[in-house]
Amino acid sequence: MTEPNRFGLLLRRLRGDAGLTIDELSAVSQVSVRTISDMERGRSQVPQRRTVEALVRALGLRDAAATALRESARAGRRVARPAPALAPPRAVADFTGRDSELRWLGALVARSTDRPDQQGAPVVAVVSGPPGLGKTALMLQAAIRYAGSFPDGVLFLDLRGLDDDPPRPADLLLRLLTALGVGETQVSGDEHDRSAQYRALLHERRILLLLDNAADETQVRPLLPGAGSTMTIITSRRGLAGLEAVDRLTLPALPRGEAVALLERIVGPERTAAEPDATLLGLAHACGNLPLALRIAGNRLLSRPEWSVAYLVRRLADHDDRLGLLVAGDLQVAAPLMLSYRQLSATAARTFRRLSVLPGPDHGLDVATQAAGLSVRETEGALEELAELGLLQPATDGRYRFHDLIRLFARARLATEETAEARRCAEDRVVTWLLAAAVAAGRWFEPEYASETGGGPATAEEASRWIEQESLNWLGALRAAFAAGRHAEVMAVADAMHWFSDRWTHWEHWLEVYQMSAASAEALGDPRGHAVHLNYVSWAYTACAMRPDLAEAPAREALRLAGAAGDLSQQGWAWLYLGSAARRRGDAVQAQAAARQSLPLFEAAADWDGYSQGLSMLAGSLAQAGRHRDAIAQYRRLEKLLADPGRAPSPRISNVTAGHLHLNIGLSLLATGRWAPAATSLRMALPMLQLSGVRQSEARCRFGLATALARLSRTEEARGQLRRTMRIARQVGPFDLVDQAVGRLAELDAAARRRVS
Repeated sequence: MTEPNRFGLLLRRLRGDAGLTIDELSAVSQVSVRTISDMERGRSQVPQRRTVEALVRALGLRDAAATALRESARAGRRVARPAPALAPPRAVADFTGRDSELRWLGALVARSTDRPDQQGAPVVAVVSGPPGLGKTALMLQAAIRYAGSFPDGVLFLDLRGLDDDPPRPADLLLRLLTALGVGETQVSGDEHDRSAQYRALLHERRILLLLDNAADETQVRPLLPGAGSTMTIITSRRGLAGLEAVDRLTLPALPRGEAVALLERIVGPERTAAEPDATLLGLAHACGNLPLALRIAGNRLLSRPEWSVAYLVRRLADHDDRLGLLVAGDLQVAAPLMLSYRQLSATAARTFRRLSVLPGPDHGLDVATQAAGLSVRETEGALEELAELGLLQPATDGRYRFHDLIRLFARARLATEETAEARRCAEDRVVTWLLAAAVAAGRWFEPEYASETGGGPATAEEASRWIEQESLNWLGALRAAFAAGRHAEVMAVADAMHWFSDRWTHWEHWLEVYQMSAASAEALGDPRGHAVHLNYVSWAYTACAMRPDLAEAPAREALRLAGAAGDLSQQGWAWLYLGSAARRRGDAVQAQAAARQSLPLFEAAADWDGYSQGLSMLAGSLAQAGRHRDAIAQYRRLEKLLADPGRAPSPRISNVTAGHLHLNIGLSLLATGRWAPAATSLRMALPMLQLSGVRQSEARCRFGLATALARLSRTEEARGQLRRTMRIARQVGPFDLVDQAVGRLAELDAAARRRVS
C-alpha cells in the first residue's frame, strides 16, 4: 500500500466515523467533491497543508486523530516528491571546532521547525567573512548534523559569486526548480514567475537550502523562500547587509586551541606528540589561525615526512616568503584572496595595497586617509568596500584591522603593482603625519600647554583617546624615524609624550620610546637633551617596567650630563628619579635623601613643577618608613605651596598634585587608624583624581575610601567602592589591587554572615 493511498483510506474511515457523505464533507470543508473522492481512491496527489487543515476542522478531529491525518499527509508528500538533485559536496572529514557557531545554527534549525502553522518569514542565516575561514565547511557540517530535521532533503547550490560574471538569478532559479522535480519545459520564462513558482514549491516542503558563495543581495534575494519551513544558510564574503529579516554570523578566525586541534588532526597524533606545545602554537600563529592556511601547512607536513613542525615554523617566520610557502598542490592562501582583490574598484584596490604600510594592527580613518593619499570621503568609501568583501575587518568605534595573512597579501600587491618611489612616498607620508599627530596630541598634557591645537585634537580627552588608539601606529612610525636617523623628530615625540605617560604607565612600550629618544639625543651630540631623555628612561624603568634596579644607571648618567651642562632643573629631576627607584626598591631612607637633594636644585632653578614633586617624594618616603605624622606635615607644606601664587607649579601639575596629596594624606590617616578624617581626605581627593585622568590613583583612592567606610560600619557604600576599584584596576592597574579588593569584599561578606548567625 502506498503512502498516498494510506492517507485516502484513513480519510474515508474518519469520514465514515463522522457519519458524513462526500457531499456533506465537501459542503462543510469547502473542498470539492471530486478532490475528496480522488484522494480517497488514491487518484490524486496528497493535498496541501491548508486542505488537510480544512478537512480536520470539518471532521471535528481532535488530538490523536488529527495528528494521524496530518502525519499521513506529510508522509505521502515525502514519498511523492523526488529528492532534490543538487546534493551537497563531500564535507571535510577532519572538521574541527566551531562548536559555538554550530550551536548557533542549531538554534536556528530548532526555530525553523517549531512553526506548525508554516506562516511568516522562514529562517535565513547569513554566514560571512574573509576568504579561507571555512564558511562552506561550516555550512556542510551543519547540513550533516541537522539533516534529520529536514525530511524533504538538503539542497546545495554554489552561486559562484566571485566569478567575473556570476550566474543570474533566473538561471539559478531554473536549476533549483528542476532539482525540485519540475520539468524544464514547465518552468516559466519570466524571472518573477519562476520565483513565484519556486516559492510555491518550497512552501509545502521542509528543506535545508544551502546557498554557497553569494555575490550580492541582488543575486540571492529571488532565491529566498517565502513562507514555510525551509531554512536557508547563505555564505558570502560580503555581509549582504541589504537582506532583511535574516540572522547574521561574521565568522572569525579559529580560537587558538581549535587551530592547534585542527593541525593535530591533519598531521596526526604520532607526529605532533614529538613537538612541544609551543611549536604547534607557533605554527597556528604563523597561519593566523586561518583554517585554509592551517590545512595547507598540515598538508605540507604530510607531504614532507622529513620536516619537523619547528622547521616549518622557522621557514614561515619570514613575512615576505610566508604566502609563497603556504601552498600545497592546488591549495594556496593567495588564490582566494586574489579572487576578492579582483572584485575591488580601482580606488579600493589602491587603498588596500597602501594600508599595508601602516605599522599598527588596526587604524582609524584619519591615518588610513594618509596611507591611501585620497580624500576623507574617498577613503571612507574604499574602507567600506574592503570591509564588505572581507578584506578588511571592522573593529571598534569606526576602526579597521587586517588579518595578518591578508596584510601580507596586500604588501605583496603593493610591491608588485606600485613603483618603489610610490611605496616610499606612501611610507614617508604616513610616518611624517603620525609623528606630527603624536606631538600635537601629547602636547595637550604639557604643564604650560595653551590649547592652541593647530589642527590637532580639540580636547585633552580626544587627544588621550587618539594616543591610546593609535599607539602602535605612532610607535611604529617612531621606530621607522629612528632607523632613518630622523632624531630630532624622535625627541620631539618623546618630549610631547612625557607628561601623558604618567597617566598611562601600564603601556608596555614607554621604555622603548625613551630609549630611542635618549639614543637620538646622543646621536645629535646634545648633552642636555641626552640628560633629559635619560631621566625619562630612568622613570620608565621604575614606573613601567617595574625594574627599579635598572633605573639608577641612566639617572646617574643624566645627573653627570646635566651637571656638565649646568642645568640645575635636570639635576633635580635626576635625583628625583633616583629617589623613585629607591622607594620602589623599599629603601625609604635613600629615597628621603634623594628627595632632599632635589629640593634646593629645583628651588634655585625656580622649577616649581619639580619642587612640588620633590616635596611629594619626601612625604611619600616618610610615609613608607612609617613616619606618617611627619609625612602629613610635608603634605601640608606641599598644600601651602600649591596655594602660593608666586611658587605654585603650573595649573595642570597643581591639579594632579592636589589630588595625590589628599589621597596620600588619607592613606597616612588610614595607617594611623583615623577613619573619619581619612574618609574625608579621600573623598576630597577622588574628584580631583578623576578630573586629572590618572586612573590607577583613582583605583587606589577608592580602595582606601572603602577601607575607611568599612571601619565606619558603612558596609554597603564600602562594597560599592570596592566594585569600582576592581573595574578600574582590571583595566589599567595596579593589578594587585584587584585581588586585594576581592579579598576585602570576601571579608565584608563573611562579617555579614557572622552577624546574621
